Amino acid sequence: MQLRKIGQKIRDIRRFNQILRILTKHGFGFAIQQLHLEEHIIGRGIIKTRILRRFTEPLESRAVRLRKVLEELGPTFIKFGQILSVRPDLIPLDLCNELSKLQDSVPPFSYENARKQIKDSFGRYPEELFVSFDPSPLAAASLGQVHRAQLKTGENVVVKVQRPDIRKMIETDIDILYALAQLASRYMQDVKFFNPVGIVDEFSRVITKEIDFTYEAHNIDKFRKNFKDSTTVHIPRVFWDYTKPRVITIEEIIGIRLNDYINQPHTTEEKKAVAANGANAVLQQIFVDGFFHADPHPGNIFILSDNAAAFVDFGIVGRLDEEARNAIVSLLIAASMKNINGILKALAMLGAFVEEEESVREFKHDVSDFLERYYDIPLKQVEISTILPQAVDLMTRHKLKIPPQFHILIKALATMDGVARQLDPEFNTIAHTRPFVEKLVHERHDPKRIFKDATLYSSELLDILKIIPKDAYEIVKKIKRGNLKIEFEHQGLSKFIAEMDKSSNRISFSLVISALIIGSSLIIMANRGPMVYGFPVLGILGFVFAGILGLGLAIGVLRSGRL
Repeated sequence: MQLRKIGQKIRDIRRFNQILRILTKHGFGFAIQQLHLEEHIIGRGIIKTRILRRFTEPLESRAVRLRKVLEELGPTFIKFGQILSVRPDLIPLDLCNELSKLQDSVPPFSYENARKQIKDSFGRYPEELFVSFDPSPLAAASLGQVHRAQLKTGENVVVKVQRPDIRKMIETDIDILYALAQLASRYMQDVKFFNPVGIVDEFSRVITKEIDFTYEAHNIDKFRKNFKDSTTVHIPRVFWDYTKPRVITIEEIIGIRLNDYINQPHTTEEKKAVAANGANAVLQQIFVDGFFHADPHPGNIFILSDNAAAFVDFGIVGRLDEEARNAIVSLLIAASMKNINGILKALAMLGAFVEEEESVREFKHDVSDFLERYYDIPLKQVEISTILPQAVDLMTRHKLKIPPQFHILIKALATMDGVARQLDPEFNTIAHTRPFVEKLVHERHDPKRIFKDATLYSSELLDILKIIPKDAYEIVKKIKRGNLKIEFEHQGLSKFIAEMDKSSNRISFSLVISALIIGSSLIIMANRGPMVYGFPVLGILGFVFAGILGLGLAIGVLRSGRL
């Protein structure tokens, strides 16, 4: 992909200047030079010399400062950081932990703006749509804010209204992120391995869905359907007549937010019941439904009067198809039996491969050590919230490419385990998980399931057997006619060729300068031709011209940063 100037991609230059100022303020001025921004942005006047010279880093760690940068940059970058926080395969684990602290705490916007958003969506103002509508927001976040209201049919609801102009801001920020990702791919070799442009692509898809509130509404409906018969889990109802892409109206939850409930003086039995209900809800989402809440932290769960758990905020969810769930079950079974080859096979089913033979041996050795460390420990002493990050760190060190959904799943399980242990110190996630895994194992060996799989695979095999003879005949026919062509695409050679061209040009330039110096020296030694102050004019001009060319070459080399 050809690098385009950032000035051609963004609409708001002031926003980009703001990003540069915030980066510099928190000690990331060095990144501006590493990305060669002074060469590729609208004009060098944007990046002042005082900014580029500010390389003294504050005492806080880079992870903490980066979190503060993202919080100060606002909604788009906060969401970007939250997504990165569940990708330890892309960023260090300590940075993941720090980014998981990112908060959406932002000041609310005015009631007049909320009225305008509702009028633009429904053609009527809130006082015309609802019996009552509280002008003071109940809560405010990066994408919108929530107001209490009452429908004309009597139901109490909460109405989430999108921030004005948030879409335009997100589009501008994504343009900037794309440009920075391209520069990082070009100038930072360590970062290039992680495909920064691909990361921004994935983020763009996620944030585009999240700013369409009807996407969240459909998620809520799906969760509500999955738990329609549950007495321990409550999913709020969506009122579709009052829901649009920029406004969503759902049932008001009357309960205690879990992060408040934990610190209240409830009985031990009540807290144990809440821990069990919440954990079973998350485990059902993962192992039964394959559709789970991506961030079940205490702020997104309410506890009702009957100890039931009510989930809110369904903007980001995780999905696991049947094949992925089976792979996870195979992974758990192999780990319980210390079957290293079975673990490798299950990881391969999840899309995680160890490619080099030597790396496979090292990975097996590390996995064996990891299993031995926890194998004989009593279950009540095993903390999933500790084991899972260590397992992810092990896979990351061996550069296993793991699907993003798997990382989201691990974070959801670790969060669930940590919250449940706060409520019930004796809570055991593995014991609660076992019935769900056993059910999946039973379903795997169910005769109906086996017959269904056999029918499916035999049908696919028949299709392959039909296709192969025809394709083989076409290949042989092209070989006989001499028309068989094989195409290949090189990866990374274009940059190598460009660098070779640059190097050869510099060498040629150096040879020209050397020739000028030698030729001028010979002319001066010969002492022939027009003279000035006793020296040949051609010799003096040759030295001057060589000096100018040499100075230009030296400046070019120094500016490239490669001596």
